[in-house]
Amino acid sequence: MSTLLLAWRNIFRNKRRTFFTLSAIMIGIMALVLFDGFVRYTLWGLQESTIRNGLGHLQLATAEDYFTTGNFDPFRYLFTDQEAIVNQLQARPEVKNVVPQVTFAATLASAEKSGIVMVQAVPVELSRSLFGFRQIVAGRDLLAEDRYRVLLARGVAEKIGAQVGETMTMMAITRNGGLNAVDLEVVGIVTLGFRELDNMQVFLDLPTAMEFLDIDSVPLLITVLEKTEYTGAVKAAITQLFNSQAGQPLVVKAWDELADYYQQVRGFYGTLLRIMRFIIMLVVVFTIINTMTMSVLERTREIGALRAIGTQKNGIIRLFLAEGLWIGLLGGISGVLLGLIVSSVINHLFGGVYIPPPPGMAEGYQAFFTPSFATVGQNFLLALGVAVLAALYPASKGAKLKIAAALRYL
Repeated sequence: MSTLLLAWRNIFRNKRRTFFTLSAIMIGIMALVLFDGFVRYTLWGLQESTIRNGLGHLQLATAEDYFTTGNFDPFRYLFTDQEAIVNQLQARPEVKNVVPQVTFAATLASAEKSGIVMVQAVPVELSRSLFGFRQIVAGRDLLAEDRYRVLLARGVAEKIGAQVGETMTMMAITRNGGLNAVDLEVVGIVTLGFRELDNMQVFLDLPTAMEFLDIDSVPLLITVLEKTEYTGAVKAAITQLFNSQAGQPLVVKAWDELADYYQQVRGFYGTLLRIMRFIIMLVVVFTIINTMTMSVLERTREIGALRAIGTQKNGIIRLFLAEGLWIGLLGGISGVLLGLIVSSVINHLFGGVYIPPPPGMAEGYQAFFTPSFATVGQNFLLALGVAVLAALYPASKGAKLKIAAALRYL
């Protein structure tokens, strides 16, 4: 009889103990599948909301310094050949839109209060592709024919006590170093989903901003792609393209290089997932060691008989390792299937799980469980490997039994 077949029969000799061991593995793997699905969906949602709250997939500027100081001094970084660059970018099939943008610091004042804000100006007709997660909470969005009208983020509106229909006064430094002021009508109040952005953002149409600042080009071009998965390849391609051309140098930044909050959240969830895996695998190890140690004690005379008829120590070790393999295989498969079933039930029958606003976000969200098959496979292989390794100690203990003592064991 082969070792694997004999091991299969042995694990069901004590069905109750095997059931509890498989349950521990199954519940542990199910928990990992669910948590992986939650983290994957959360990071996807944070990724897309970050990209579609004005960051875009790729940003192009004339110097590295723009990404640290450009919002406070945009005039040093204006493009000299903006249209040519836009045309080259727009010619790529992966590129959905190229959005010229100017961002600058300003003072915004109502009749009673004032505050420092960051003004973000893009062409109105392209704003929806860049601000896909921006939601109107009062009033309306900017229209193509609007001039000298403004959208306020909700936190800014609350801070200065602004309402839709009121007139605000905006003051900022222009290109020639002078101080300019203009009256703007508030046509809408929006939320971006992030408390930090809601407390500082103001939106203008690009022609109004350029006229106000006395500029004829912008310091930043934001590229929105058809799919986020294209980001790395498109960045490499356009970096190579512009580096090979003579003219104004360009710096290309991908969205994940600029999204500090996203990187912090991703790092936190990655650490948490590793800790969960360690704890669950530790429980699995001790459960299997306990189960198979008890099996060794119960089968001491049987082990002695096997050794007496010529079975080598390696044969005993292979037998118990095969039992560990079967336990890991059954527990891992059951855990993965149960995790996928529970994920599907939560997603389709309960419509996901509501998550209250995390730190730094203005609103909660409905979370779904979308486990990755790659990570699910990793968890299964981890369970399988841990089960075999956990069986190593009981296997070696059984192989070291003395034949005579084992045969006399009661």
